[in-house]
Amino acid sequence: MNKMGFYHSLNSSFMKSRLSFLRHLKERDLKGTQLFVGDKCLGLIEALIETYPLSRFQRCMVHFYRNVFSVVPRGKVKQVAAMLKAIHAREDKGAALDKLEDVVGKLKEMKLFEAAKKVEETGLETLATWIFPGNIGDGSARIMPWSD
Repeated sequence: MNKMGFYHSLNSSFMKSRLSFLRHLKERDLKGTQLFVGDKCLGLIEALIETYPLSRFQRCMVHFYRNVFSVVPRGKVKQVAAMLKAIHAREDKGAALDKLEDVVGKLKEMKLFEAAKKVEETGLETLATWIFPGNIGDGSARIMPWSD
């Protein structure tokens, strides 16, 4: 198991294809990359650790939202969407973490236990931009998904 809690297998076909792509980017002189955003597909995290060990990974917010919505009744999606947006609209990481915890509690009160579990287990993965103060993490450049 690697430092991010994933099983590291250079032999998986998924890992090999992601690794090949990232090595190609590196050969084309992609350097200094601090943040990768993606859907956490199989093998991606391991390939990033192998090719860009100093970079950070953030789960794509749209994929995160869709994963949560997949277990939310249709009639409650708008309400849950507003709750999720509120997490990413906070002024700093501490406030975002507090709001994430609050949203998990509200989802449990609404008896949306699977949604609460998804937010609790993967919500933190959407907050990596907060480590870049003055850039993306201060909220000035953040794109809010699912805007009306």
